[in-house]
Amino acid sequence: MSIIKTDKTNIHDWVNLSLRLFPEHTFNEMFQEYMGYLTNKNVRQKEIGFLYNKNNKNVAFMNISIRNDYVNGCDSSPVVYIEAIYVLPKYRKMGIASELIKTAEIFAREKGILQVASDCLIDNTESEMFHKGCGFKEAERVICFVKNIQ
Repeated sequence: MSIIKTDKTNIHDWVNLSLRLFPEHTFNEMFQEYMGYLTNKNVRQKEIGFLYNKNNKNVAFMNISIRNDYVNGCDSSPVVYIEAIYVLPKYRKMGIASELIKTAEIFAREKGILQVASDCLIDNTESEMFHKGCGFKEAERVICFVKNIQ
């Protein structure tokens, strides 16, 4: 097992794993976005990707960012934010996602950042239990509203 930072040599695996979590995107859309992260071009918020490799196969990924704006429930800034985390179904319940979270914690410590934050949809109890199992504390619940005006 190894956890590696994403780069141009493994971007295809990064995109393919991401599409499992974000199927509403096309490969090309995600590829362009991730290439922007790697080259820091045309991205509003840079994300850093990590891949989990098991037996020479990338089976999971995590994207993090450093958020300098207010993050719900946090009392420090900046904050390392878990933007996405995904493990292929066959490899779940093996501690892989927890190891990725530990990687985010190490990254934060190395940068002198005091908090790691994340979120999940209100009805995603599996993700909620995972986060709590990794030591996250629920900070607050938010209900988002939209009103179309046209």
